[in-house]
Amino acid sequence: MSKLTASAGLAWIRQGFGLFRKQPGGLMLLMLAFMVVAALLSIIPLLGQLAQFILAPVFTAVFVQACAAIDGNQRLTPDMLRPIFQKPIFPRLAGLGSLFVLAAALLAVVMVSIVGSDTIRALAEQKLTPEAAAAGNFGWAMLVVFLLSLPLSMAMLFAAPLIYWQKMGVGKSLFYSFFAVWRALRTFILFFACWVLIIMLTTKVVLLLAGGGLFGMALVQSLWMIIAMIFQCAVYAAYCGIFGAPGSPASPSADNAG
Repeated sequence: MSKLTASAGLAWIRQGFGLFRKQPGGLMLLMLAFMVVAALLSIIPLLGQLAQFILAPVFTAVFVQACAAIDGNQRLTPDMLRPIFQKPIFPRLAGLGSLFVLAAALLAVVMVSIVGSDTIRALAEQKLTPEAAAAGNFGWAMLVVFLLSLPLSMAMLFAAPLIYWQKMGVGKSLFYSFFAVWRALRTFILFFACWVLIIMLTTKVVLLLAGGGLFGMALVQSLWMIIAMIFQCAVYAAYCGIFGAPGSPASPSADNAG
């Protein structure tokens, strides 16, 4: 893989904003469709919530395909999305989501084993006091879970588009995604640090202008939804920068990421 400079992360963010500006209406409609599906699934107790996480990589594949269409100055059509819902892509994406659910469950077990069930119960009931959090090593537990979740996030970042565009299996996609991020770690540190800064600054500006009431919080929620879409566009730009544009011959980075 060609060595990426840290500034490449800024370029991906700019490209993400540029993609969103091309077809904001279509991307908003796509996000709305996802929210409707999520709301319908949430009606089903427990299983519906699990299904949302299992199907999250499917939505990721849909969204990056939308980004590819926009990047190619095309309109997204159902024909473009059909392969995502066919074999072998759909089972692999669902398998990826299932692995994520399993990993999240293991992280939850680690959390409970450190802080204890009483602290978790108090947190769920919003009765966790600073004294109880300190006594239960809550801060230490959060740090441990955060550190353990980093390799999971690195492996998941590009796994869905690799399954979809590169026709990789679940394990291979996780491997390639992890090492792609690892070998450009400085770039991704700047990339994610900028996104944290963007979220913090824009949220603060909205709350200062609209206040912290119901209207202000509604605007913040809408802002976060837009930022989430632009972030996905930037992840697509990062994928292209590392693995090559979809439909093009595999880049050297894809062959040598391991």
